[in-house]
Amino acid sequence: MEIVIGRSKQADHVAIRIVGRMHPGATDFWDGNWLTSLILVRVGGFVAKIDAGLRVEELRDFRVQLQRVYAEVRGRAVLASLEHWVELVMECHPTGSLSISGTVADDPSMGNTLRFEVEGLDQTDIPAIIDALVAVDERFPVQGRG
Repeated sequence: MEIVIGRSKQADHVAIRIVGRMHPGATDFWDGNWLTSLILVRVGGFVAKIDAGLRVEELRDFRVQLQRVYAEVRGRAVLASLEHWVELVMECHPTGSLSISGTVADDPSMGNTLRFEVEGLDQTDIPAIIDALVAVDERFPVQGRG
C-alpha cells in the first residue's frame, strides 16, 4: 500500500509505503495502531528513505482533513506523526493550487531532518491521495479506543 504525494516517481514526491501492523496480534488502541512504514522523499537533488512508525489514526485524520480541503477548495491538511518521523502540510489556495511543505527525520531522537517542498500540484491531485488513504483505512482500521 502506498500513498504518493506528487505526480510521478521521476518528479519531486513523497511516498509513504505501509508495510503492515507493527504489532500484528495487538488489538488495543496504543499497540494495535502502529504501522511499520517506509517514507521515501525525492525532492531536488535529495533522496531520503526513512523506516518509520506511523499510527493509523494519524493517516485517518490526514484523510479527513484532505477531504474537507478538497470539498471547500481551501484550507490545510496536516500529517504530523506522534514520534516526529514526518510532518507534511498541504495548503490549498483559492486558485486551487497547493503548497506542500514538510520535514522527515531519519531518527527523531538524533535531530537529523530534511525540510522540503513539493511544487506543481493542485486540487485535482487530492482525490488520488484520498483514495490511497481510504485503502489504508480499510485494510488497517483503528483498533480499540483512544
